[in-house]
Amino acid sequence: MNSPFNPILNVPVAVDFTATLAHEIRNPLATIDLSLELMLSERKGDDLTMYIDIIRRSSSTINVLVAEMIKSRNLIETKSVNQSIHHLLDEVMEMAKDRIMLKDITVSKEYDPVDCIVPLNRQKMKIALTNIIVNAIEAMDPHRGELKLVTVSHGGKYVVQIEDNGCGISEKNLKNIFRPNYSDRPGGMGMGLASTYDILESNHVKVRVESQAGSGTRFFLLFEKK
Repeated sequence: MNSPFNPILNVPVAVDFTATLAHEIRNPLATIDLSLELMLSERKGDDLTMYIDIIRRSSSTINVLVAEMIKSRNLIETKSVNQSIHHLLDEVMEMAKDRIMLKDITVSKEYDPVDCIVPLNRQKMKIALTNIIVNAIEAMDPHRGELKLVTVSHGGKYVVQIEDNGCGISEKNLKNIFRPNYSDRPGGMGMGLASTYDILESNHVKVRVESQAGSGTRFFLLFEKK
């Protein structure tokens, strides 16, 4: 019997971490572009302050990512340290709050009473979780999106579920989502989920994805509790 966390996918090759960070620069830049579009269309004086603040925060995020890129080129590998999964999820959601607000998406969290503490590369795992959550946000329609985070502890294992009610992924495309340079989005580089898979694998996290076109997507991340 096949494990539910070993889906039939075209497994990617390793992705260079510098290229991964370069890809991540595009995420806050997309938020900047959306904010500017809204700012220019509104033209309501003081109402622009909110969007200006978003631009400033996104620019700050870019600076942090660039700094991490430079640092990563001088380090062979960052040591894994015990991390709280709940804290990591909350940090990533805080980073994505502007995009969530701009698209007026509803977020719900159902965390297990028992947190999961596992050794992880913190910065890389934040990037992997950010990629999954940002993809979920982009897949949902404004004002109608629902993003759900669920954590479950069972039998020495810990599962994180990230679910959206967006456009979903066809069966054909689902087999390729982790391949480098593969993207079904206009202008997409095909790096986000490829680097996510590489990061999860290097941190010993198994991933399973369920989706259908028009029916949303669910990512399941399986952590082995130590």
